[in-house]
Amino acid sequence: SSSLVRKLVQEGNVGKAATLLGRPHQIHGVVVPGLQRGRKIGFPTANLTVDTELLPGSGVYAVFVSIDKGDRHLGVANLGIQPTFDGHVFQTEIHLLDFSGDVYGSEVDVQFIERLRPERRFSSSEALVRQLSRDVVQARELLDGINAPDFIS
Repeated sequence: SSSLVRKLVQEGNVGKAATLLGRPHQIHGVVVPGLQRGRKIGFPTANLTVDTELLPGSGVYAVFVSIDKGDRHLGVANLGIQPTFDGHVFQTEIHLLDFSGDVYGSEVDVQFIERLRPERRFSSSEALVRQLSRDVVQARELLDGINAPDFIS
């Protein structure tokens, strides 16, 4: 049922939700300027304003991303409040793998494939960087093995 799918997405169980939906849960947003924290630690992110009420719960996810209805990219999404930096506002941010370029103002579609881990506070930015490196490896291994579904327009 749609209420079960909603509950699964909100809990971060996007893999099971995708099985029930027959496709990954997808959101649409626009890239807006952030505080540049990711860039400063070597993991630049695209910060999104999203036009959906149904977001996955806090955590780190392996995702497919399309920028301005263009090519598909692999990514790692963080949804949450950025507790390592004492954040208090829920944010959606995407680190695109093997990508460089300016995406400010771009429209982005994000498909959530699997939750990698819950969001958590790290003791330092160095500890966060070590975990982000592991997240990227895990996401790449997971996404490389998937025949990527089409994005829904």
